Amino acid sequence: MSALVVENLVAGYGDARVLHGVDLTVGEGEICAILGPNGAGKTTLLRALSGVIRTRGKVRLDGTDLAGRSADAIARLGVAHVPEGRGTFMPLTVEDNLRLGAFVRRGKAAIEEDLERIHTYFPVLKTRLKQAAGSLSGGEQQMLAIGRALMLRPRLLLLDEPSLGLAPLVTRELFRIVRAINEEERTTVVVVEQNAHLALGIAQQAHVLETGRIVLSGTAQQIRDDEQVAQSYLGYRV
Repeated sequence: MSALVVENLVAGYGDARVLHGVDLTVGEGEICAILGPNGAGKTTLLRALSGVIRTRGKVRLDGTDLAGRSADAIARLGVAHVPEGRGTFMPLTVEDNLRLGAFVRRGKAAIEEDLERIHTYFPVLKTRLKQAAGSLSGGEQQMLAIGRALMLRPRLLLLDEPSLGLAPLVTRELFRIVRAINEEERTTVVVVEQNAHLALGIAQQAHVLETGRIVLSGTAQQIRDDEQVAQSYLGYRV
């Protein structure tokens, strides 16, 4: 069953069109990697899915039409977006940032349970609850951003360049946690990532964007093992 279905998606900024008729599907509980060079439209795609920018075309999540809805309405339908740069509220405490992730939810007891659940994935956050988010390291801030998104209990988690600015060891641990979240909670994930090798290592499927169009789709294994694809689109040798 497909959780996310995108058909002929067009989006951009003002008169500048960035996406030119994107089509893709993501299966329920899958991780989908969106790859491609800088300027290909990857970030714009996630913004379009979360309602941050205006779009044309069809976007359906579990059969519900998202097209034309506001970002707030899409969040209420279970779409959590972790933007490039994390979007952390630096002056607020770690705990306040996490609780903001549940702003559309009701039920105090369930929210408290989810705070503890987040701490099982990111134990370091429990030791930093009363610290200002701006005092955290880059890796800790990315963990906080993902933890805040999980407080929504999302059906679809959108991650934009989660490894940006992080040390390789921290990045590998972060991707391990994302895979654990996907496996344990069956959360559908779409991840935009420059580190193609790591993204393909946790994804079931992948799409390569170039100048606002999908030029290649397949299983993560197929794309990872194709030397010509790796050199042409992903910037590394198999």
